[in-house]
Amino acid sequence: MFSSFKQQSSQWQQMFARRQSAGPLQRILAWLMLGLMLFVGVAVLVFMLLLSWILIPILLIRHRAKIKAWQQRQRADAGTQHNNANTVIEGEVIHKRED
Repeated sequence: MFSSFKQQSSQWQQMFARRQSAGPLQRILAWLMLGLMLFVGVAVLVFMLLLSWILIPILLIRHRAKIKAWQQRQRADAGTQHNNANTVIEGEVIHKRED
């Protein structure tokens, strides 16, 4: 069991030794790819931040307008209910308890 661990660790060490012996061109290419990926990530982050700064105030204004319209409808409905104080509600008695 331990021999397989030793064999596996020696294989890992050999693989890392081979990777560290990579040429300078491969290292430069790896750093350029890493830099490019970081740049794309930052660009996406900045784009999302600017998009939220633009959209949040617009959505808040629309929400406030909807609330204001709802409040005005409530006031108008309340005004018409006070004017019609003698409203008759018609209906049918389905079940009447006899206590």
